[in-house]
Formats: sequence, structure tokens, C-alpha cells
Amino acid sequence: MNPTRIGRGLAGVLLGTAAVAQSFDYPTFASTAGLTLNGSATGTGTAVRLINAAGQRGSCWRTVPTKVAEGFDTTFQFVMSTAPEGLAFVIHGASGGATSLGGGAWGIGYGYGLETTPITNCLAIEMDAVQDGWLDDTSANELSVHTVGVYGNSEIESVSIARVTPAADMSSNTVRAMRVRFVPGVGGQPGTLTIYLVDLNTPLLTIPFSFEAGGGQLTGGSTGGLGLLNGEAWVGFTSSLRTGVAAQSAEIRSWTWASLQVPPDCYEGNIGAGSGGPYDVLTVNGGVGGFFRTAQLLVGDPFTVAVVPPPGVGPVPYLLVAGLGIADVSTVTATQWGSACFPLQLPIDLGSPVAPHSLTVPPGYGLNMPLTIQALMAPDPGNPGLVGLTNAIAIQFSIAPAPTITNLTPLSAVVGNTVTATGTNFSPYATLTVGGSVVTPIVKTATQLAFAMPAGVPCGTTFQVTNPDGAAAVRAFNPVPTITSTVNNSGTASGGTSMVVLGTGFAPGTTVTVNGVPATVTSIAATLVVFVTPPNPAGPRPVVLTTPGGCTVNTTFTYL
Repeated sequence: MNPTRIGRGLAGVLLGTAAVAQSFDYPTFASTAGLTLNGSATGTGTAVRLINAAGQRGSCWRTVPTKVAEGFDTTFQFVMSTAPEGLAFVIHGASGGATSLGGGAWGIGYGYGLETTPITNCLAIEMDAVQDGWLDDTSANELSVHTVGVYGNSEIESVSIARVTPAADMSSNTVRAMRVRFVPGVGGQPGTLTIYLVDLNTPLLTIPFSFEAGGGQLTGGSTGGLGLLNGEAWVGFTSSLRTGVAAQSAEIRSWTWASLQVPPDCYEGNIGAGSGGPYDVLTVNGGVGGFFRTAQLLVGDPFTVAVVPPPGVGPVPYLLVAGLGIADVSTVTATQWGSACFPLQLPIDLGSPVAPHSLTVPPGYGLNMPLTIQALMAPDPGNPGLVGLTNAIAIQFSIAPAPTITNLTPLSAVVGNTVTATGTNFSPYATLTVGGSVVTPIVKTATQLAFAMPAGVPCGTTFQVTNPDGAAAVRAFNPVPTITSTVNNSGTASGGTSMVVLGTGFAPGTTVTVNGVPATVTSIAATLVVFVTPPNPAGPRPVVLTTPGGCTVNTTFTYL
């Protein structure tokens, strides 16, 4: 088959713009557009602060209902001070909509509390920071899922459908990340509600649940469904604090959401239909996106799009097309080749590649808009006029938490020695630089990086970790040492005096010379060097301290 002929035949294929499904992203809350804040909730410039003083209660909702029953995946960062009542992630279909606010005090803004005004048609994932015996709380660091179906929700643990005391303290003035994912069941089976805390890849709780039928309470019995209209609900956060206690706070720092709608039939394509297919011939990172045909990627991470011929067929030409947004039933477009998942409007020609073929987007490109991709393919070399549509895949990008460096050791090293950085959120594709020059890691995990000390590192420079999305963490490195004081800075000409130098920027391997003669170093810490003076002629003599990274500082020892 002539690829050029097929390429020209497909030159009329067009790139469309699909309607964006109900997905949103607040990397910070510099803008609260699309949100409704109630009670004490307020924007602080980078966060939504739900409470900040005794007796307060607040809620924050997406202003319009969001699709939940067909599945969703949401991640948010939060921080609570040491002892607020708690914080809850809430999904509800109450008549109050985006103005809803439940009871305060121990009601955590969704339950009964002092005001006895619970939110109805409600599911609440509460992060309870106070152990109340009369509510049957099991700890002062309790993650619990509460619902009573269409009735007013309750903070009492007898309505919990799952709970756990996580290892991470949720109310310690520490920014924590939580991920909540719901996948609906098929064939009449309940769906799965999965909750992650800190480690967003390892589930903390996995719960059978459906918005139509509810779930099973820990004390026995069923809660019933939430009675949602068209599978949509208001989603957001609530918090509260009792009166007569010290002021505490609860904030949301970031929030992303992707509605995982059941994909329309166009996502299957028609390659091989009627002869064992349709076959999945288009992949992203080796997969087709699972049940929801959605590949979840991090902004800036590399990814590979690959196309293969259908089984038993040799190389075939194809043309890849894409639409902005997550394609759904409203964007399906009838074409002469079958149902495309998005409208076809703008002409493109990607050079008529031949499958099998793959295209890798390298790290750092920073794509952050949702896409749906699909390809046209001539799957039969014996019938060049036959063109079909491959399976489609939606691509959803999310922003990873920024990296942090908690420790860098040693701060100074000889060339070739290992330097180790510990911290959080290091990407597998992170770039390491020392003084602006790239260094190659010899260890790279999410919490640890190591590299060999390069030659020519400037004194007083920096070490930097940069994730593919551009988020970076910086730490001072190879510092210029300083001297704040000395002890025993005089002694006999025969040597043997233990001189103590106090200061900053010292490291194991620091050497000392007195009048050019090496001294014996007996103790080294970041702020202290102790050495024994060598013999020297009487009089003041220069003392030079040199760190392993080649940075020096001078003082004087006087021989008597």
C-alpha cells in the first residue's frame, strides 16, 4: 500500500475542540471563581480558610452541581492547626445547594452540632481532630466516612461506613494531600470509593458504595442512596470550631477534580469490527485508560503515544487527531469513517506515519489542558480505500505537589563523594543542578536523591531540584565557612595546643594548616573545628581552614 496516497486521502481530517467535561483545577485559590463560600469561609489569597476563630463554621462548594455518580477522581491539599473540631470533604444533593452549611461545633459544618441543621442527601469524609466519647469517636485523628442517605447526615460514628486512624497526623499544621476516587459498579454491583492520604497511590480505605443504593454501615444495615438528580451533586468542604476554645484554623490549599464519565461507544473505535474487533490499537504509556478510557498524567512528565496495526496485519498508515477537552456524548460526531469522539474542524497532517509507530513527548513540555486523541487508520493493505477510526483515549493532566528539601548532607564534599538530599515529592524525571550546572543522580526516589560531588563547584552556591512541571526546591550548598570565635588561640612554639574554632559552614573532611603546616584535626561539626597545632616559630601565624568543597576561612594562632 502507498502511504503517500493514504496520507493525501486523509489530509482532510480535522482537529476539533471537544466540550470539556466537568473537570477543574485550583493549584491555589488566588481566584475563588466558580466557588461559593458560606459562614466563616473566606479566601486568603492562596487558600480557602474555612474557620479561624472559636465558634465559627464555614463551607466552600463548587457553585454548580458536578457529575459524581459516573465516577470521579479528586485531589486536594489541606492544613489544620493542632485541634480544630475537624474538616470534611462533602458531596451532597441538599435543596440548599451551594449555600448549604450544617451544624457547628462537633458537627464539623455538615452534621447536627449545636445548630442541629445537618446537610441532607450527603456523603461526608470527615477528618476528625477531637475525640468525643458521646459520638463514639475512636481517636483524635480519625478519618471516617459518614452518610445516612437522603436524611440529615450525622457526625456520630454509628452512621460511619468506614473509618481508620491514619499514621499521618491530619491536624499538626502540616500540609497534607488527600485523594478520593469513585468508580461506579457494573452489572448491578456497587461501585468503589477509594481514599488516599499523603501517599496518593496506596489506598488508605476502599469502600463498596453507590450513590444510588448507598453503602453498609459499620454497625450493620444499609444507608440508602443519596437521591441525586441526574447523578449530580454539590462538592466541597466544611469545618467548624466550638466556642470557648483557643482559635484554630482549617484551610484548603489546592483542589483538582476530574469527572470520570462512562465513555460513549466512539471510544472503542471500529478497527476490526465484524472480524474479531474492534481492537484497541492506540495506547498512552502502554494502556488505553482503563474502564474510563482516561490516562491520568502529571504536568511535565513524559508520555508515549503508540499506534499498532490490528492483529495479523502488517504495517498500515494512520493519522492521529486530537480534540481539546474530554470527549463525551455531546461531542460525538458522525463522519464517513464512523463515529469520531469530537468535532472535526481544523485541518492537520502529521506526516502520514505508518503503524507500528510511537511518539514520546519528553519531560518538561508542560501540557496541562485535557485532550482526547483518536486516529484514522487504513487497516487493510488489500483494501486501500477502507479507512476506520481507532479507539480513543482521554488524557487528563494534574499538577504534582511541589518538591521540598528537608536535608542536604554533607553540605560540602570532595569531588566524587556522595551527597544526599532528602525531602518529598521528587519526580522520577526531576532535574538536579549544583550552581546552575546539571548533575546526574545516582539515587532518585520520591524522598531521596543522591549525586557525586562534581568538580569546580563554586563556594556559596545552591543545590536545586526541579520537577518537570517547573516546581523547584532550593538549598544552600558548599557554603563559605565563617568564624565567630576561637578558644585557645595561643600556645607554645613546640605545638600540641588544642585550638577550637567556632563558626558555620564546616563539614567532615575540613582540613587545617597553621603557617602552611598541616594540623591534626580531632573534631569536626557544622559549627566547630578542633585541631592540634603543629610546631612553628614564635609569633602570630596564619590559620587556614579548608572545607572539602575547597572553601576557606582564615584566623590566627600566636606561638609563644
